[in-house]
Amino acid sequence: MLLFRRQGYRHYIASGLAIIVLLVSPLLSAAPKQLTLKYDLLQQGVSIATVEDQLSVTGNRYQIDSLAEGKGIYKLMGERTLSSQGLIISNALRPDRFESRQSKHPNKTLISEFDWAKKVLKMQIKDAQETEKLAKGSQDLLSVMYCWMWQPPKGKGVNLAVANGKKLSPHAFVVTEESTPLETEAGTFKVVKLTDAEGEKTLYLAKDKGYLPVKLVVKDDGKHMEQVITSITGQ
Repeated sequence: MLLFRRQGYRHYIASGLAIIVLLVSPLLSAAPKQLTLKYDLLQQGVSIATVEDQLSVTGNRYQIDSLAEGKGIYKLMGERTLSSQGLIISNALRPDRFESRQSKHPNKTLISEFDWAKKVLKMQIKDAQETEKLAKGSQDLLSVMYCWMWQPPKGKGVNLAVANGKKLSPHAFVVTEESTPLETEAGTFKVVKLTDAEGEKTLYLAKDKGYLPVKLVVKDDGKHMEQVITSITGQ
């Protein structure tokens, strides 16, 4: 997914876009075991990359893998992979490891480990290791896109911290329910919209598909990026 990053199209493909509350969606009262979501990434309305996310649930553990591949000249930048794994506890995702890798830049690999017992986030950044105090309910760039499937947003706002591999940052989101359905290549969805306080990032969740992430809009440095769902498969 694209969210909270910089550097060309890699800035936005963080397949993995933070966020938490207490209501389990009807679709996921029996949570899916396997899901594959494919997206088209557009910059200024032009398709520049594809993103494929795979969600797997085994018992009380989850695994999310995301692969971003550029198109045309962007293909020269190589593939970008993200992964998040952890536990499902009290109908919430609790990540214990997050990785970000770039095929053309192996030296830019980021690895974060969530030590919930000690409430410490350990981040491997190149040859250095950084630590931060781990806030309750913290998510990473991938888990934040999917945590809503277990705890859909309610009320008018949501706050939570998101680890992007280099730091843990607080985020505040305004929650609104769109009256107009969102039309995509994968279908038409009733959506709830989460917009950050700065108005730079907006995440659309499909209410009728268990609050799956179906669209993300990022406005940054004069660029307008959209990641839009093209297909949903799995059970």
